[in-house]
Amino acid sequence: MLRKFIATSVLLGLATTPSVFAKSGWELILDNYNMSPEHHAFCFTDSKGKVRGSNPHMKVRLASVSKLVTTYWAINKLTPEYHFKSQFYLKDKHLHIVGDKDPIFSKRKLFFILSQLNNMGITELDKITFDSNLRVFTNAEGYVGDIFKVKKSRTAANLKDFFHTPAWNKLKVAYKSFVKETPSEVLTTLEIRESIDDLNLSVKEVSFLKENPLANDPEAKVSLHLSPELVKYLKAMNIKSNNFIADQVFDKLGGEVEFDKFIAEKVESWYPNLDVDRKKFSENESSIKIYSGSGLPTYKNSKRQDNYATCSLIVRIVEDLNDTMIEYQKSLQQIVAVAGSDIDSSGATKSTIRKRFLSPKLKNAVMAKTGTLFHTSALAGKVSTKQGEHYFGVFHQLRGWKGHAKAAQNEIVNKLVADYGGGEKVEYNKEYFFPAFEVMR
Repeated sequence: MLRKFIATSVLLGLATTPSVFAKSGWELILDNYNMSPEHHAFCFTDSKGKVRGSNPHMKVRLASVSKLVTTYWAINKLTPEYHFKSQFYLKDKHLHIVGDKDPIFSKRKLFFILSQLNNMGITELDKITFDSNLRVFTNAEGYVGDIFKVKKSRTAANLKDFFHTPAWNKLKVAYKSFVKETPSEVLTTLEIRESIDDLNLSVKEVSFLKENPLANDPEAKVSLHLSPELVKYLKAMNIKSNNFIADQVFDKLGGEVEFDKFIAEKVESWYPNLDVDRKKFSENESSIKIYSGSGLPTYKNSKRQDNYATCSLIVRIVEDLNDTMIEYQKSLQQIVAVAGSDIDSSGATKSTIRKRFLSPKLKNAVMAKTGTLFHTSALAGKVSTKQGEHYFGVFHQLRGWKGHAKAAQNEIVNKLVADYGGGEKVEYNKEYFFPAFEVMR
């Protein structure tokens, strides 16, 4: 059934009870922070599922709210249960690794794999080779910087540094910290060696090979490393707003061109008249354009390119993401940060909303993704209320300090929840994240 969009020049919210966000209310919030409504967008779904708001079809920059779009595409293309599969071929003292563009070949994963290799009796290798789908970045779990591309030389150096234990110096300290910070049940279940004295692997050389030289060798033994389910990777990505993971997943899915193909039919089904209704677009622009999975800008011919869409499209994407997760007997809270519970202040799941929506009335009732760049502050997600679930987006297009925008967003979400009867906590059990699913087999 075709969803409808309703907007008026008079109201930003419902015209009937409950009265949510009359235009004067929206303007009042913005006025309190010296913001002019025409430069910003806010929209939400009402009790009938219709999208209402201010400038819902205006072109807005997405910043890290883009990660919700990347999440949506990944869940549709790969499914929530997808595991990245890295294959390890061993013959004599030659180990060849066939990658799967696993975005988290991090320090913790390398320490885990080292234990696995030792557990399989591997203590000496003449060479390790790898293909182009293996990208080792030791800070993959903590990266929130600019777009970062892993060169083959970096992958080779990282593999040599971590797998050649006789040369360990600082890595001895790092490994001890790794063991100390990892829950004992994880160490036991994944058979991770706890003592440095139990680790022993020497590697003479590491290099890239375009083809797998052991692919058809009957004497080669093959072991498999599985990542956790994709949903767990995406959850960690969204909590921390991890740019590296997002961009690697976007690349795995096929990048800009493939995304354009994926989203076109959905935009048409949601808003068949969007080309007429939209604002601030040039004639030949798409209504949504994603250049990077993270929301970071890309550059073409020295021209900056930012991800953009409309508030109305982002709301529909989040809603459909929620519905898709339910089809897999999962929930949105398993893939998006939950306010009041996902509040880690360090590590791979350091939360961008750890200090927001902490009141008892909102705890476990707001699931949201933040977005911040020098000209953008955004927030999008879902609120669970006594009168049902509502999807929302707030996009502030501005320069300078973003504190006022975040304060305004907090007020908007509080009001949205309150006007639908108050928060209704979702069922959510926070889980410890580790970048491996099981022991290598």
